[in-house]
Amino acid sequence: MSDLDKQQDSEPFDPPTEIVSFGSDPEAPSIDWLDLSTPSLLSEYPFDFGPYKILGELGRGGMGVVYKGVQKDLDRVVSIKVILSNRLLAWKNVLRFRSEAKAAASVRHSNIVGIYETGKVLGQHYIAMEYIEGESLARRNRMNPLSTEEAIRVVARVARAIAHLHAKNIVHLDLKPSNILIDPTGQPFVTDFGLARGLGGRGIGKDTEAISGTPCYMAPEQAKGDESEIGPLCDVYGLGAVLYELLTKSPPFKSEDAFETLVKVIEEEPQPPRSISPEIPKTIEKICLRCLEKDPEKRYASANDLADDLDRFLAGDIVESTATSLPDLIKCWIRRNPALSSHLIVLSFFMGIELLWYHLFKIRTAEYHYTLLSILTLWVFTSIGLDGFLKKPKFEKAARLLWAAADVIFLTAALLNNGGITSHLLILYPILLAASGLWFQINLVWTVTVITLFSYGFLIGHAHFFRPEIEIHFDHHIVFLASIFSIGFLISLLVRRLELLLSYGRRRPSLVQTK
Repeated sequence: MSDLDKQQDSEPFDPPTEIVSFGSDPEAPSIDWLDLSTPSLLSEYPFDFGPYKILGELGRGGMGVVYKGVQKDLDRVVSIKVILSNRLLAWKNVLRFRSEAKAAASVRHSNIVGIYETGKVLGQHYIAMEYIEGESLARRNRMNPLSTEEAIRVVARVARAIAHLHAKNIVHLDLKPSNILIDPTGQPFVTDFGLARGLGGRGIGKDTEAISGTPCYMAPEQAKGDESEIGPLCDVYGLGAVLYELLTKSPPFKSEDAFETLVKVIEEEPQPPRSISPEIPKTIEKICLRCLEKDPEKRYASANDLADDLDRFLAGDIVESTATSLPDLIKCWIRRNPALSSHLIVLSFFMGIELLWYHLFKIRTAEYHYTLLSILTLWVFTSIGLDGFLKKPKFEKAARLLWAAADVIFLTAALLNNGGITSHLLILYPILLAASGLWFQINLVWTVTVITLFSYGFLIGHAHFFRPEIEIHFDHHIVFLASIFSIGFLISLLVRRLELLLSYGRRRPSLVQTK
């Protein structure tokens, strides 16, 4: 049973006025050790425990006991976790305890229980943690089951918190409903980092032994003890197991014997959630089962990807990993490749218009028609090539600038074929400039602005030297150039303001995480 499985299961207590004190009272028994894990030793609450006053027990598990207490100097309510057994303390438990403290103390997230300090009072190791007014997710779902939407929302937020852990190169490896707290507002908090380990070594603590866990929620590679496979995808499996239990009221695999459970985890497929609860949406069933794939490579690539799909479902959007119809697959591809898809849609539109006008109305010469189609076709293939480089981190920045420049150059070539300075398609210049702001990079906006100004100047020069029949009104062109510069300047200011807002949001993650 988890450390927090029993939180608030007992009746509320009324602390007596008499205080039993250990560790801070001069009259306390003369002992050099303290075993808080033995209930019979402490008959009354509250009692002093170093800098804390312990008010009562919240829960106990296989390794530790969690108490509710008050930090006396700050008058702050805390949760205090102490290790089970002390006099004959097993060194493995001490190392795991230290590992938990180190792992939890290294992260700060609005959905992760924070660590205040660790220490030892009369030989008793403890961790002082943020106190969450609420109950474990396991008890909450048992006593007052979550709706499907509530379950999805909780797992999505937990997945974001786990993604934050992974970004810090830490994997939790013991995700289950009893290790997640729910406050009165429904906000989840991840706790219990006793099995957490670093991605690059054998654990957060140097001497942490081989991994263990709770069989019902362990990934197959974790159940096999395959050290080479243990990593973030184990937590993705754990998130799927939590979602499965919230939806069906039972973990994916469960037997009376732990060994039998491990065998099922390794060899059997989970029963589809909809066969247990038909009201579960098909999309959520597919998401859940994808998390529970035996092959780690078939699961979500990250906890963030899982959270994205859950958020899309809640927003009523198409979930890419479960899309099957052609329209849904197309929509997902467009969303995954916004830059390329927007180029292909616009260019295809112009190619279609050109083909329609030429074949139906014959108002263009064959030379004009084939030249324009060549320009648009080359533009399409250039966009496809640059999109490939855009997806490679090494070339991303250069590809973005080249793509922006190529758009202006190809548009200029198309304008030369369509009347040059007199073309009605000149309006596409400010549209391209406005679109450059979607990359949220000031240097890119100014690159497009400068190239656009030079391109328009080139069209003026071309008309002056090669199109003498065109009357050039320089005052009109100066106004147009000034307008292009002004649009670029305003867009750069807008991008700058958005950068400041995003920077502030990154410094205050709670503003985003608690929506």
